[in-house]
Amino acid sequence: MKKQNKKTKDKKSQWVNLKQIYAIMFHYWGYIIGGIVTTILYALMNGISITMIVPVLDIVLKPKTITPTIHTIGALFRALWDKINFYLFHNFTYEGLKNINHSGLLNELKQVLMNTNTYVVLETISIIIVLLFVLKNLFYYLNKYTFTNLRGRSVRDIRNLMYSKYLSQSLAFFNQNRVGDSQVRLDTDVTIVSNEFISNLFIVLRDFTVMISCMIIAYMMNPHLFLISLLVTPVFVISVSYLGKKIKKYAKRIQLQYSTMFSQVEEALNSMRIVKAFSKEDFELKNYKTINNKHRKLWQKVEMYTALNLPISEISSALIGVVILMVAGHEMLTSQGQFTLGEFTAFLVAIFAMMHPLKTLTQAYANIKKALVSLDRISYVLNLQPEIKEAENAVEKKTFDDKINLNNVGFYYKKNKWVLRGVTFDINKGEKVALVGSSGSGKTTLANLLNRMYDLKEGEITIDGIPITQIKIKDLRSLFGIVPQESQLFSNTFAYNIQYGNQEALDESKIIEAAKIAYADEFIETYPDKYNHMLQVKGSDLSGGQKQRLCIARAIAANPPILIFDEATSALDSDSEKKVQEAIDRATSNRTVIIIAHRLSTILGADKIVVLDKGRVVGIGKHEELLKSCPRYQQLYNLQFNVKEKRVSVSPA
Repeated sequence: MKKQNKKTKDKKSQWVNLKQIYAIMFHYWGYIIGGIVTTILYALMNGISITMIVPVLDIVLKPKTITPTIHTIGALFRALWDKINFYLFHNFTYEGLKNINHSGLLNELKQVLMNTNTYVVLETISIIIVLLFVLKNLFYYLNKYTFTNLRGRSVRDIRNLMYSKYLSQSLAFFNQNRVGDSQVRLDTDVTIVSNEFISNLFIVLRDFTVMISCMIIAYMMNPHLFLISLLVTPVFVISVSYLGKKIKKYAKRIQLQYSTMFSQVEEALNSMRIVKAFSKEDFELKNYKTINNKHRKLWQKVEMYTALNLPISEISSALIGVVILMVAGHEMLTSQGQFTLGEFTAFLVAIFAMMHPLKTLTQAYANIKKALVSLDRISYVLNLQPEIKEAENAVEKKTFDDKINLNNVGFYYKKNKWVLRGVTFDINKGEKVALVGSSGSGKTTLANLLNRMYDLKEGEITIDGIPITQIKIKDLRSLFGIVPQESQLFSNTFAYNIQYGNQEALDESKIIEAAKIAYADEFIETYPDKYNHMLQVKGSDLSGGQKQRLCIARAIAANPPILIFDEATSALDSDSEKKVQEAIDRATSNRTVIIIAHRLSTILGADKIVVLDKGRVVGIGKHEELLKSCPRYQQLYNLQFNVKEKRVSVSPA
């Protein structure tokens, strides 16, 4: 019962996901209508071309037994039109059209052709066949044109929407989800879904329409024989359904394995320095081979199940053909029916013309089963909701006028494993505030809470008395300029990387000014292209100090009132640290500054030092004050400056 409920729930979920994709696609309803119209016209031309076999075999190639009365193409068309007009327009009511004798109409049209000169019939049929094939291929091209536009626009919109969903997530999301998996969803999964649910939509519609038109022709030729030919269909449908379930099962495993493989490659290549430093090339290759081999085994199973579709289709077609040949041949040989050679040939062509689209449809069914896995993975992203949400009546905040207040702030990444707890202090405008403590004490996390990279679990942070949750997110983040510990640069020009710090386009003078404040102009000016020089991947053609100074220029490009330096000099040598420290001193002039410091030597002159230990504030004050009042700060100072610890009686802060 539970298994049945799960299947029902999965099917409902798949329909919801499919509607979500088609809602995007239906924005371009003009192309959809164009595709449907051209599909129907293509199928119509295809069906009519099959019926041309009848007059060729039964009239043109059959000796005449009567004297022809029609000798021109014009007279032939008028005679044919008179018959069609009588049957259609003189019965243009629901009941009239319902009761039309189709076989009678066909016999009347055949009689007109029998009364026509053989050469006139041959010329007419030749003209009609050429016209039909021209129209058929014209409609085919127009169908492909509409599909290409529809697919291209829909895929673009799906990827744009998915990327916007990723960009709206908090840092917590990217801490828990691998970048490789996100790339697979954006690339491979979208391609699979676009192929099967958008591209194949028109192909399936076209082939289905062709199949129906062929079925109608076959039924009109011989209803009894047509129904007999359908006896094999149930076995065919059951077999295809079974294969579809197997294919979907392994397709899901393939996509998960593919994400794992892609993530493995992405992590290893991004960490190549560590891989080579510890001689882990063979280890990484072994891991990749293991994952790749699992992917290969799953892929092979899907391909083998998919490959069974064609043999089943071929066997079904052969069985139907044999049944038709036996029954129709018996009728023709014993003269039990009025089934002529032309009608039999057209019937046979219609039946086998129906088989090709049927094969395509079964293949599409198998592919759709595989694509349902990718559809679920895409819909997961499309349904993501950002953890950091802007309040409905969020206020604008363009300036920092008074102070930042942290009141009983608490935060955790995993429930009940607190990273920060009970943090309370103020940051006044114009102050230089340092956050110190050992690794894991919560310094960087605290800085990330100020501009809502994460949201608090308890307590409150206000800026000028306004809770940060009530400030527009863009306004809040524009108040801060960030210089991270790890220099993160884009593979673009110096100007682009500096400009990136501002929401609006900066003119060249502003970019140069920001570079000068950060002392980045010293090395930028040495390049032939100066600010238009293209950096290598991750700025690998720059030294650590140069990259940090470029990051400082980016942080001050928008002239933010508050600057955050997250251990900006911790990974630099003494010479580079000195230059970066000069850039920091120059950049922080007349600004509120928050420095996350590992080296106490860089923050001895801070207006306020906040000492963190295991997520709690254990001391607040200036350097001299903390040396007297805070044991934890005293311990950090002694360790870094190689001062022998003295036993002093201090009261905990």
